Amino acid sequence: MKRPISLLLLLFFFCGYCQVSKRTAAIIKPLEKTRLFYSSEDKEIKKIEELLFKDASPEDLVYLAEKGKTVHVKAVAIDVLAHKKEGGKMLDVFKKNLYSKDKLDYRGGCIVSEHLLSAYIFEGVSAGDHFSEIEKENLHREMIAIALNAKPVNGELLEALAYDLPTDHDTYAKIRKLVMDTKSPILLVNLAKYKNPDDIELIKSFGKQAYPAIQEFPDPKFLPIMKERITDSSDFAFMVALAEFCSEEAKEIVIKAIEYNKKINKEKDCDGNCLTFLYQQISIKRCALYDSALADLWVTDKIISFDILGAYEKTHTQKETAKFLLDGFLKPGKAEIIAVNAYDMDHLEEDGSGEMIFDDNLRLVTLLEKTKKISKEVYEKAVRNSLQYLDDLDLNRFISKLKDNDSVLQNRDVLLDRVRDNDNAYGALTIMDGLKMLKDKNLFDDGAAIIVSRKAEFKKVPVWEKEYKNFIKENNVKE
Repeated sequence: MKRPISLLLLLFFFCGYCQVSKRTAAIIKPLEKTRLFYSSEDKEIKKIEELLFKDASPEDLVYLAEKGKTVHVKAVAIDVLAHKKEGGKMLDVFKKNLYSKDKLDYRGGCIVSEHLLSAYIFEGVSAGDHFSEIEKENLHREMIAIALNAKPVNGELLEALAYDLPTDHDTYAKIRKLVMDTKSPILLVNLAKYKNPDDIELIKSFGKQAYPAIQEFPDPKFLPIMKERITDSSDFAFMVALAEFCSEEAKEIVIKAIEYNKKINKEKDCDGNCLTFLYQQISIKRCALYDSALADLWVTDKIISFDILGAYEKTHTQKETAKFLLDGFLKPGKAEIIAVNAYDMDHLEEDGSGEMIFDDNLRLVTLLEKTKKISKEVYEKAVRNSLQYLDDLDLNRFISKLKDNDSVLQNRDVLLDRVRDNDNAYGALTIMDGLKMLKDKNLFDDGAAIIVSRKAEFKKVPVWEKEYKNFIKENNVKE
């Protein structure tokens, strides 16, 4: 009985792909099982691609790309068609999948992204070196024309292709009608690229969703509504749109945005990072009109970028710059120092500050070195302030990078207070690592005595107690 059942199942399988060869049907069978995502780096998928490339006909692949049992079967067929340089077949497959709802979870490296199958076909043309640049351009142009002229229009597909939509005069009317019909904020950005004043009211009608379009078309007529909607300034899209303007009217809105975000940040637990992000959004286009507003954030909130400091130096005397730096350093808390605008990574290599992006201590030391060149007195006060607010784990790294033990040792009281007043005893041991680097026996002995005086606290946690005993033993400390 088992044999007839097996034969029926086999017959059923091949019937499902009766339009393709038995060999092709057998090759793609493993792709019928459930997969979390699709990746061209998957060894099994690579093997299937190789076999299909060798044995499957273009007609088989076109059939699978349209009627494959799973989206993964369709995707591998599309990839192989591209490898075979079957541009005409890719175009046919695009037409056949124009209204497909299939979506592919594609993994590239560690990132998984969702692709509409028809958009995946479009992207497949440019993936790799299968087609010449002219062939890619022609295929993309034909696919876009098909998508734009389809009746009904597949709005989701056009949104996926938005970056590649043309901005020629002939396409304008189609894009505008699509925006009117679909109310798509994504396609609105494409419409904004035409920078047609007649579209301003239409763009305004999208409310909060209009900001990406305003970023593309920063006409002064948008500023009044942005001023009215200052509560939107906590949104990234609002601020990067505002950054595109560089005028006195826009500067007023920037100042109001800073004030508003300071107010709402009091209710947020973001340790100043909220303002740091806002700072970078404002400065992304390097509008000099905004420099003074950003410089004020150093004095009020201890946030500064090297770009703004450089601009301040150019417009102020050395004495004024020294006072400016001192006013910021004397504020309580850690300094937030921006080496490279997080939203402007194109300048990462050219300004040579890549290493500082992930190193708080290096940024702080760099700012202190700049301060030292301006005023030795301010530098010494800045070092003292910095020692007060460094994280426990950062102290030894800071001392190592600063390479100025003499200036650090002028602040023995601050260092010992950090050992004495640390919230937990284990943190005090971390501070002792920094003191040891200074190679001052008297200072280290005084710190060790404080550690011994806190012996009872270490007994509260077994790990702490173990570290305490190791510290005593390694440093020959008398209890």
